[in-house]
Amino acid sequence: MKNIEDNSMERTAELTPAESETLLRGHVWQQPENENLVCGAISSVIGARENQQDSCYMDIEPDGNSIGIVCDGMGGLKGGEIASQQAVCMFVEDFEQVRKTENNFYHFFCNEMIEIDDMVVGLTDERGELLSAGTTLVGVAIKNGFLQWISVGDSKIYVIRRDDMVCVTKEHNYLMLLNKQLEEGTIDEEEYAREVKRGAALISYLGMGNVNLMDANPNPLPLEDGDIVVLCSDGLYKALSDAQIYEIISKNADDLEAAVQELQMQAQISAGRVQDNTSIVVLSYRPNV
Repeated sequence: MKNIEDNSMERTAELTPAESETLLRGHVWQQPENENLVCGAISSVIGARENQQDSCYMDIEPDGNSIGIVCDGMGGLKGGEIASQQAVCMFVEDFEQVRKTENNFYHFFCNEMIEIDDMVVGLTDERGELLSAGTTLVGVAIKNGFLQWISVGDSKIYVIRRDDMVCVTKEHNYLMLLNKQLEEGTIDEEEYAREVKRGAALISYLGMGNVNLMDANPNPLPLEDGDIVVLCSDGLYKALSDAQIYEIISKNADDLEAAVQELQMQAQISAGRVQDNTSIVVLSYRPNV
């Protein structure tokens, strides 16, 4: 996991210092005061795109109970931007209604995806016309030392524990479906090869209508001291390998702001002039510090 395959340096010369500063605009860092329970950092950059269609949010309460969300919007003009922003706002507002009273958020998370899906389907522009927009969503909640997550789309959630990093979500895209069909024998290698070029197309996202494919853990995961949870849009993991992400975070485990800043910088170097919107939320559980 620590063997980094980094071919990013060949793109470094493409960017002037001014271009680099432009690509990295939009950083937001947050280091909560309650460092003995949970700390975190959050960042979202526009990259080389004309519009910022990512939205993200992080909140850490004094008792360590926390929430993190990343949404990656899609749609023409400002449709994706609006969809992701509205999804985050609705999720946060509704979560606040159950944050204190619930200890298991599984049913809330799953039902909330259906509600947000319906909301995004109905979004309209200033002329009252449907936006035909959509968004991915990954969200986590930490309460009383337990982690729960929800995912729709191809944004990702990683959990780092000591020397291991696991992605607890799937990419809900056509490639996932093709792999399943190939494994089950419903398609052959030839058909797989023809279709795989369309593998990145999403088969589940908020705004598609009647969403039913999502990842969530019905049983909260007990966290251990030092566990780190990472949420990100595809702008990060398509620019950096899992090994690179793990290496950067693990070496900066005591300074999450530095970790997120380096992740953004390395993603910029790797992707260069085609860098996508890139959003990251990192939460570290450390009750014994």
